[in-house]
Amino acid sequence: MTTSTAHRADHQLREEILYWCRESVRTGLNFNTQGNISVRLPEHEAIVITPSGVRYDVLTPEQMVVVGYDGRVVEGDLFPSTETDVHLAHYRARPDVHAIVHTESPYVNMFGAVGRAIDPVLLNMVLYAKGAVPVMPFEFSTNADFGERSAAAMGADVNAVVWANHGLLSVGQDLAGAFKVAVAVEANAQVLFGALQLGTPRLLELADIVIPEGARLP
Repeated sequence: MTTSTAHRADHQLREEILYWCRESVRTGLNFNTQGNISVRLPEHEAIVITPSGVRYDVLTPEQMVVVGYDGRVVEGDLFPSTETDVHLAHYRARPDVHAIVHTESPYVNMFGAVGRAIDPVLLNMVLYAKGAVPVMPFEFSTNADFGERSAAAMGADVNAVVWANHGLLSVGQDLAGAFKVAVAVEANAQVLFGALQLGTPRLLELADIVIPEGARLP
């Protein structure tokens, strides 16, 4: 893959990634330079990922970094996210995943800080996350071994995993879908936190939901 080919292939994705980066700040899921986002470029055996240490309000599409499946930078002048190897491990584990969003969602982090899985109490949590979101024990998150353990904790059926004391990683078939998962899990964590103060929440399961034929998801 040549540099020019990579640039043509992912220019629109670069702009989309930047949009969702800024949305993550606007919606309170990230702050400062926290979090990271990536999208597959399957035709080039590479991913486009946010660079390390750049605030989203000054980030430009051209500063996104293209990294091959082998972890080598194919295009870009900046260092890729320090969690690039973690993203790559998740892509290897889940061929169905084409986008990843990592956030520092506050209510998610409350559950992560006490090591408590986030059980579904809202419809969107079940529709997008597909079930209870597990918590993996705290460890430094900038290597492939961590990524493999994170992917194993998430499993093949659920679309998110909480990193204890360090936020949420969500996945989707596209970037909008992965972001919907992140939003759904944070909203669910906030409601679950409050519901636990009031009593015993009624938990939802995918089997509880009958979607009428032809219905559009929220």
